Amino acid sequence: MTSANKTGQTPSKRAPSARVSDHLFAAIPTIWLALFFLAPLGFTVVYSFGNSLFGAVELGFTLKNYQTALSGFYLTTFLRTVQFAVTASALCLVVAFPVAYFIARKAGRFRTLALVLILIPYFSSFLVRVMSWQILLARGGVVEVILNFLHLHDGPLDLLDTKTAVFIGMVYAYLPIAIVPLFVVLDRIPGPLLEASRDLGASRFQTFWAVTLPLARPGIATAVLLTAVPMLGEMVIPKLLGGSRGVLMGQAISSQYLQSQNYALGSAMAVLVLIAVAVVVAALARLTKGFAEVSA
Repeated sequence: MTSANKTGQTPSKRAPSARVSDHLFAAIPTIWLALFFLAPLGFTVVYSFGNSLFGAVELGFTLKNYQTALSGFYLTTFLRTVQFAVTASALCLVVAFPVAYFIARKAGRFRTLALVLILIPYFSSFLVRVMSWQILLARGGVVEVILNFLHLHDGPLDLLDTKTAVFIGMVYAYLPIAIVPLFVVLDRIPGPLLEASRDLGASRFQTFWAVTLPLARPGIATAVLLTAVPMLGEMVIPKLLGGSRGVLMGQAISSQYLQSQNYALGSAMAVLVLIAVAVVVAALARLTKGFAEVSA
């Protein structure tokens, strides 16, 4: 059955050359994705079941790499990575939501300026931004001076090489990409819908809980996706701010590939991280299932 336009006429067939160009443009990203994403991913999965040799992998099928990756130090590191990603992503969400709500609902004509000010640091060098926190959190640094001045802390502040420093670095680094999707969703919630809730007797909290928060689910899911997933593989922030106490899976995997040259074990650990990412994506897909956007 052919579709018809509003005038009752069937759409004209596209020229064969146009269809060929469409297929060509679609094939380019598909080939790129297959070569540079799916193929390395396939090698990683195959290597994870192989036998480890120094600097090489003997293909085969064994689960001993996964047994090693899920025991002792590596299991502790994997669980610590999940804990860091979940906690830091939740902290990003807690900080980003009120900021995004204020920009969307209260900033008025200054909303563009506010978004620009938030995003500008994000486009600067990631390494420089993280290393700047080494100076701020160091003993005798700005953070120590401010806390002592406000009488919130007394004496030297030893935050570097701690889990707290890693959390601070992660929340700072990923906060902008959590604010933007939340702003987009909150900005598109119709104002009359919130006013109707208040007119029906709902308090501000009840309106937020029953109207704003459910309608913000896609933004919340996107913010969690954009923060938790890269955090699961984060390597720079734990290394610069956490020292030996902040070893996460990114560092552990890098160590297996570059230092120990145990590619099989490194691949098994990488597959475990991918499984964790898949679980996060599946949970977020379930969170937003059945969502229908409300139009103004």
